[in-house]
Amino acid sequence: MEEVITVHYDEIALKGKNRPVFQRKLIDNIVEKVGAKTELRESRLIIHNADAEAYEKLRLTPGVSWYAKGLVMERDYNKLEEVLKDLVSMSPERNLNLDVKRADKGFEDTSLELKGRLCKNLRIKLDKSARKVRVDIMHDLFIINYDIERGIGGLPVGTAGKVISLFSGGIDSAVAPIEIMKRGAKVDLLHVYALPSHEAALNQKINRLASRIAEVGGLDLYLVPFHVFSMKTIDVNSRYELVLFKRFLLKLADSIARNYGYKAICSGDALSQVASQTLDNINAVSYGIDTPVLRPLIGYNKEEIILKAKRYGTYDISIEDYKDCCSITSRNPATSAKREKLEEIEKKVDMDAIVEKSIEKINVKTY
Repeated sequence: MEEVITVHYDEIALKGKNRPVFQRKLIDNIVEKVGAKTELRESRLIIHNADAEAYEKLRLTPGVSWYAKGLVMERDYNKLEEVLKDLVSMSPERNLNLDVKRADKGFEDTSLELKGRLCKNLRIKLDKSARKVRVDIMHDLFIINYDIERGIGGLPVGTAGKVISLFSGGIDSAVAPIEIMKRGAKVDLLHVYALPSHEAALNQKINRLASRIAEVGGLDLYLVPFHVFSMKTIDVNSRYELVLFKRFLLKLADSIARNYGYKAICSGDALSQVASQTLDNINAVSYGIDTPVLRPLIGYNKEEIILKAKRYGTYDISIEDYKDCCSITSRNPATSAKREKLEEIEKKVDMDAIVEKSIEKINVKTY
């Protein structure tokens, strides 16, 4: 008998002829993350000789539907009962949330029949609120899964191209890239900082928050100074500062995307959540942006986004104090900016030159 970690996926199973590509990428990502041999065995993955930290690292791995500690043993019914007897004995009530799945349809009992026999012989009281244990009947062995935990699902990072994500350090900007990572994209972050240097920005929460997101999938963090934009737009009507800054961010991301091969831009916009995210303003800041802009949170309310942030472990870092550029430019913002007005202001301040000079001052940190 061998102690292992088992990994199950769901969406990958629907990929038909392309399934092996997604399976291989998920295996590669897991091996890189946990540093242990991982094999595909009849639509589930088995991780061998993993260290104590490997189990926790799977929680935020896109493509993983659920994972568990497991015991792999020869296909011997009597030995199966012996192992389950130990698990049942840990509960004074002898209750267990037992499930049986049959990968080998040629096994003598159906899943329900084996489950019933085990419950009868071991006097197990079925209880959905009790500890969950699942027995997988494979073609040449049994796998007992216990300590079952839910993953974040989706598709493996690296199966859907590269995306650059706007990253302010706020709650939404940390959740949005993870949502896109779950769709298989490799996501890097773009942060515009108002502090004196990129080192100063990294010394605050930005570095720790980027590190937390990188636990989902490795990334690069692009750091761009705010002062070029700030100095060139000092005379702009304060009502248009925020939407003009959002315009600057999209043009900056668009330029980086063209130069570095990103297929899309990700933004944490949620419709009508704040002044800059009304339909009028979203439309006004998006004109002429060649790179597609993905807005995975567009239909969520704040409570839904906060729940996701807490699940991903980004919430507590996101709410720490930080001198965010959006807060600097959000004094009495326009809620229905017109494209024509923004074009007029953009020409006056020479936005293209602002973007070009800002890009010259980029610093990149790899996680």
